[in-house]
This record gives sequence, structure tokens and C-alpha cells, in this order.
Amino acid sequence: MRVAILLLAATVALPGSASAWGFEAHKFIVDRMVELLPPELKPLFEKRRAFIIERSVDPDLWRNVGWDAEPPHHFLDLDYEGFGPYPFDGLPRDYATAVQKFGKDVVHAHGLLPWRTAEFHGNLQREFASLKRQPAPGYALDNIVLHAAILAHYVSDGHVPLHAVVNYNGQVTGQDGLHSRWESELFERNRGRLAIAPAAAKPISNPRDFMFDVLLASNRAAANVLESDLKAAAGREFYDDAYFDIFAKGTLPTLERRLNDSISAVASMIVGAWEQAGTPAIPTEPARTPRRIRRPKQ
Repeated sequence: MRVAILLLAATVALPGSASAWGFEAHKFIVDRMVELLPPELKPLFEKRRAFIIERSVDPDLWRNVGWDAEPPHHFLDLDYEGFGPYPFDGLPRDYATAVQKFGKDVVHAHGLLPWRTAEFHGNLQREFASLKRQPAPGYALDNIVLHAAILAHYVSDGHVPLHAVVNYNGQVTGQDGLHSRWESELFERNRGRLAIAPAAAKPISNPRDFMFDVLLASNRAAANVLESDLKAAAGREFYDDAYFDIFAKGTLPTLERRLNDSISAVASMIVGAWEQAGTPAIPTEPARTPRRIRRPKQ
């Protein structure tokens, strides 16, 4: 089955409102991660760069169109009271064990991001591995770049501080709308002066546990975002330029750090999936299989 065609069809004519990092930030992350890929992978991703950038926002389109199963894939409320205090060891890292302990409804209500990321890491690994078949499936390259784009989205979402707390939009503390102010508008207002220098890619072999660590870091960073917003909004009637100037002074370093970590993590996930697939050779175009000449029977 051509996975790429099925997933692409699902995004046709869907609404384009921004969420998660914001569409532009997701595209920014994926565009820059290509430079961190090893020479064996880079040619394919450079050739398909425009496609990967555009498809990196697909999970938000699925969520916006009303796919009920999609929203929990984008976050994990680590500080939900049932999970205990930091580092939230009350939440089992194994999905089946978590469901057994809390019930499926509770687990899904508070987010599935680490497990969803591991799922798409596995999908990407299998698509890489399919290149070792003789002949390789003609659609393998399409599926590789699509699964990489989707994986990139979930990895990047885990780096957003507000994706790791119950107070994800400031709704608990009277800071409604904070989610988009930080991850979309703050990014777009400061895009030209961001200090972007991601670390080199290091293969990730356990995507689930890696994402739990990412989300713990995001949870720790959430206090900075919330406190910076309170300080910037104090005594103001509007979220104007002056508000964003103060907001940036307080939290722009956090934004830069999480962007850089996202870029490095996405590349590391892709490299890890490729290595676990046995490092197959990656062509930039599918192999052409000669068609049999059909002659009329004598």
C-alpha cells in the first residue's frame, strides 16, 4: 500500500490555522535539520526538501480537521496530579503498563506524544529497511520522506514547554492564549535575530525514552514561559510591541534553546531509524524496472 498517497490525500482541503510550534516554526526546524544529516542521507532530503517542509505540518492539519484520535499525539501533561511530583515516575514509560495503571481514557486525555513518536520512528525504520529488498518498492522513497516529515512534527512538538504541562495555554493562571504567543508570534517577530546553532546529530535508538527526557526538559522550561508572560503583561491592556519586547527579554533564550534542540533531535531521530534499518544505500530516485515486452501469440 502506498502510505504516502493515503496520508497526502488526508490533507487535501484541510484548514490551515497554525498550532503546535506554529506552521512557520515547524517548517523552519525541518528546513535546518537537513544540514545535519550524514552524506548518505542528505542528497535525498535535499532533493525532497520542499516536500518535507510542507508535509511537516500535516499532523496539525489532521487535528484541525477533527480527527478525534489525533490531538493527544501532540502533548503529554507530565504534571497531571496522578503522575506524582517531578520527575513524574508515577507514569510508566511503557504504554500498556500506563493503561493498565490509569485506564485508557486517563492516559489518552493527558497525552500520547512519546508513544506516537516511537510509532513513526518505527514506520520510518521499516521504510528504510524496505530499500534492501530486491527490487525495492517503487514508493519507498516517497514513504521515507513523508514519514520523516511526520516524525519531525511530533519530535518538535515535544520541545515546546507548554506541551508538557496541564497549564498548556495559560488557562489555569489567567494567561489565556499564551500558547500561540510564545511558539508562533514570538518566533515570527524574532525570526531574523534568532541564534541558531544546533548540535550535531547523534543517532537515537530508543525514541520513546528520548522523548520522555525531551518532555521533562520542556516541563522544566515551562515556568520561564509563564513567568515571562506575566511580567510582560503586567499593567498592560494589549499584547503590543512593548509587551513582546519584554516577553522576548525574558524567554527568547528559552525559545532559541528549544528550537536548536528540536533541529538536532529531528536529524538524530532520522539517522537513528536509518541505522537501525541497517544503513541501506539511499538513492535519490526509485529504481526503474524494465517492463516485459508483450507480443501477440503466434
